[in-house]
Amino acid sequence: MSAESLSISSLRREVRARRANENIANMFKLVGILALAVGVAFLAMVLAAPHRAEETLGVIIPVLYLTFLGAIHVIFYWVIGFFPFLFYGWASVTAVRQWTLLSLFQTAVETGKPLQDIVRAYATGCSRGYAAQLERFALALDSGYAPDAAIRENKGLFRYDIAGMIRLGDSPETFHSLEAAAQDEHNFAAIRTNTIVRIVYLCTVVTWMIAVMAFIFIKIIPEFEMIFRDFTVDLPPLTNVFIVASNWFMYYWYLVVPFFPLLTVIALIYLILQTNVVVLRPIGFRRVFHSTDAAKFLMVFAVGIRHRFPIPTILERYRWSVPSDYLRRKGTAIQKAVEQGGDWVDAVHRVGFVNGAEASLLKSAERTGYTATVLDQLARSKERSQIRKDDLFSKMVFIPLVLLLGAFIGTFVIAMFLPMLTLITALSA
Repeated sequence: MSAESLSISSLRREVRARRANENIANMFKLVGILALAVGVAFLAMVLAAPHRAEETLGVIIPVLYLTFLGAIHVIFYWVIGFFPFLFYGWASVTAVRQWTLLSLFQTAVETGKPLQDIVRAYATGCSRGYAAQLERFALALDSGYAPDAAIRENKGLFRYDIAGMIRLGDSPETFHSLEAAAQDEHNFAAIRTNTIVRIVYLCTVVTWMIAVMAFIFIKIIPEFEMIFRDFTVDLPPLTNVFIVASNWFMYYWYLVVPFFPLLTVIALIYLILQTNVVVLRPIGFRRVFHSTDAAKFLMVFAVGIRHRFPIPTILERYRWSVPSDYLRRKGTAIQKAVEQGGDWVDAVHRVGFVNGAEASLLKSAERTGYTATVLDQLARSKERSQIRKDDLFSKMVFIPLVLLLGAFIGTFVIAMFLPMLTLITALSA
């Protein structure tokens, strides 16, 4: 690395350190201003009414608690109660970083400027961990690595399909395809966000409701039953149903409790996979994400066809990029079929990435020379189809379950209120 580069690098580190120090100083300034404001208010109240100093102190202490410790408690309980939102926030930050870095990549290709210099300039405004990752990427480029090799050595900077497309060709056509995909994601972002919010909201409500109902069944209902037994009052049938359910839960809790962690794990796995931050395809989730997996394969394949790579090379690059063993096996099956002399369209059809009608369309496009264009259109169509299916699935689950939960809670409240009327009537008589 040249002396000029070292000087620029040290300057960037100094700028990053100063920004971090300024952020910490600003945080302490905010805390100091709040404390000063509370202190001034306390002095003013004491000077205005010295005889009520103790009462004033009794007001100021809760204010201080709510201002400082209360805020910490709110954040803590928010994280516990609504932790699934953290996954969505993580996914949003990751997506913004990837598309920003991709735009920098495109700028370097179009302007001819060194990519490592642009990346280092961008890293000065990033968090410490991500900036270190970008610095390793820039160092790899400085060491003579080609961009595709540097991407391979620094996994996680790009989503696997984007990394595969860049490794097959960082040309303007590739970036045009990626821009179209990014625009599509932006257009459908609201639908995807609503899908995630429905799932998170439902999981949060169900989790807290299960905890509250377990407490009521274990603690409240037995005491409730004893009170009415002492008054020798017959309970209404609806209340008896809940009491029987409570007793059954008390005796056979070990048959019910294991299902709750299982449902929680399933919901969390689905939520994490929905964000596309982690690409795993465990059994039971493969059909759910079938369309988006096919879309990403077709996008990578389109770039390879457009740059006239041999089909085995395209499939090999895809298998290098994809992080899922399940999808990697699909790529291997296609490659084996092609190497044995089979048609690649038929092989793609057999593994399920395209249906029969789409396979016929690809064969027609292959004869006319528009294979890459048709692959791009199919990929975009499948990605949109995935978003629509996710939205429909979340609505089909969310609406009936919310109505069911509301009906259950309403029935439970009525069942707990009816004995009060019965008891009042019995005592009045």
